[in-house]
Amino acid sequence: MVGSVTDEVKQRVDIVELISRYTPLKRAGSVYKGLCPFHSERTPSFVVFPHTGTWHCFGACGTGGDVFGFVMRKENLTFREALELLANQVGVELKPVGGDARGEQRSRLYEANEAAAIFYQQTLAHHPAAADARAYLERRGIDSATTASFRLGFAPPGWSSLRDHLLERGFSLDVLLEAGLIKRSEERQTTFDAFRNRVIFPICDRQGRVIGFGGRVLDDGVPKYLNTSETPLFIKSHIVYGLDLAHRSIRERDQVVIVEGYMDVIAAHQHGYTNVVACMGTSLTAEQLQQLQRQTNNFVLALDADAAGQQATIRGLNQARQALARVRKPVVAPGGKVQFEERLGANLFITTLPEGRDPDDVIRQDAQLWEQIVASAKPLVDFYCDVIARQTDLTSALGKGKAVAELTPLIAELSDEIERQHYIQLLSRMVQIDEMTIAGRVQASARTLRAGVGFRRRADVGATNESTNALRPQARPENRSNQYDHEEHLLALLLANVDLVVFLANDVIERYHLAPLLPPDWQHVENQEIFRALKQFLNSDEPWDIELFQDMLDKHLHGRLARLMAYASMLPPRDSLVVREDAVKGLLRVRMDRVRSEMTKIKYLQDELQRTGDLEAARSFEKMTNAYLRELAHLQRQSVRIPQELFRKTIGKQEGLKLSTV
Repeated sequence: MVGSVTDEVKQRVDIVELISRYTPLKRAGSVYKGLCPFHSERTPSFVVFPHTGTWHCFGACGTGGDVFGFVMRKENLTFREALELLANQVGVELKPVGGDARGEQRSRLYEANEAAAIFYQQTLAHHPAAADARAYLERRGIDSATTASFRLGFAPPGWSSLRDHLLERGFSLDVLLEAGLIKRSEERQTTFDAFRNRVIFPICDRQGRVIGFGGRVLDDGVPKYLNTSETPLFIKSHIVYGLDLAHRSIRERDQVVIVEGYMDVIAAHQHGYTNVVACMGTSLTAEQLQQLQRQTNNFVLALDADAAGQQATIRGLNQARQALARVRKPVVAPGGKVQFEERLGANLFITTLPEGRDPDDVIRQDAQLWEQIVASAKPLVDFYCDVIARQTDLTSALGKGKAVAELTPLIAELSDEIERQHYIQLLSRMVQIDEMTIAGRVQASARTLRAGVGFRRRADVGATNESTNALRPQARPENRSNQYDHEEHLLALLLANVDLVVFLANDVIERYHLAPLLPPDWQHVENQEIFRALKQFLNSDEPWDIELFQDMLDKHLHGRLARLMAYASMLPPRDSLVVREDAVKGLLRVRMDRVRSEMTKIKYLQDELQRTGDLEAARSFEKMTNAYLRELAHLQRQSVRIPQELFRKTIGKQEGLKLSTV
């Protein structure tokens, strides 16, 4: 049954118990009320409906959803992550991505890494050979609580200590090799431990699962730091060290501070700066920034004082920032027409550490100085202007051209027009070129960036044809359109005619005076996630391809996607204008369904309050009901504005979608 896994998770999750972990709830008849966990309020406006498994804030937020929507919003998780979290809590086994065999193998790798982490921890705590490692951590000021929190360990000097330990516990050599815990000597045809006589830093994913290790030598050996080799779990360019411990603090402070090393992160957390993470000593990558942007839009990079290193880091950041989410802002073109441009939806700041010192040194010796350094971080454009001014001959034509080429794309992405104008003036003074010329170059950069975020295809290694075959029904399905609701009809229409996504995002504003179609318009989180992914794909440089689109979609949404495509295949061929009118009507139907759903919740809540005798509270919702009635009437008037004859011609052929429902 399509969607059975998500449905089973929803059925098993006690929504009242789940939400009570975040905010106290009090029973009010058959519903539960409490203070909204998403905004500050004194009067409870947050209501949980156990009978429907939904929640809604009737206060400032005005949002609602199911258990998935709540966890995604509260924990800043993707749909996949929320599904995994809740499924694990209620004992629902998810079908592994890529097939059962591959999923079981990944589970075995997680188990092997966890067993290795425990072995290293116990060795650090009790093994005589770990005395130097314990002394090293003591010299670095790392206390026992922090050691335990980061699960620090020690790899003994023997060549096979870990290997023999894990083999005794039933792990195979193949699993240990694939996990990167041991290596094979082709010359001697034997295996040996990957880490020996090193302080061990377990590296975890966002969920806290151990996926690899870093090891530091205690003598003059090289390399000083050694990481797990690339494995199915450990992809260095994707890893943010410390994120499993920092993500809550990052969201609370609405800022992430990015440093370079393990010890920098550990020292920061021990001293209370728990929004600090590291990117494994590499330049920031697109994958790392995307993970962090789920937690905050404010990034602070703490760089050392080395000029060459700074420039290399910034160049890497300039490439990686293309992966950051954008915001669409209306701008007035020279001809007076309003158009939308993509602007960077994040704030990037750079700070420079004192020469010869790293964050670990600064934090341990002068925590107040560290706070000042972070607080005085410069916006990326300001910092880059300083770097360009120091390292470029701005008196030469070549130097001026380089400076303009480097800086105008950054200026073009600024979301505030005042900021843009400020930096246009600053760059004009730097290179001694008039502002109109610089402004023209910024506009040209903006046009180049307008296509939006580039999408990098994430090919699934070992993927089979099973998932793509699901998109190609072997036989034309029976006409069962009555099983598809308004949301599914509209989403299927968009998947079959992807140009409608752009139409409903832009043209409906001008042609029909409607607000553009947005993710919150969808009541079902699965439909919302497919629509969100569809917009992301269409903002990329990839030509539309349903199989490529499925590759970027979460595995547990593939069944719903196949169902939608099967329904789309039943839609009759029609003129493009008729299809557009169908899309507009579909948008209106979806919105009217949403408004009716909200009115039903309010009516149910009012009935409960009247039943319990709280008449004053029941009357307090009348104003909200009236507002929804006005919105519903407005939507109905808009539907009448589109010629009814064309509407009947477009929709009438489809069984189950009755005109009376509009």
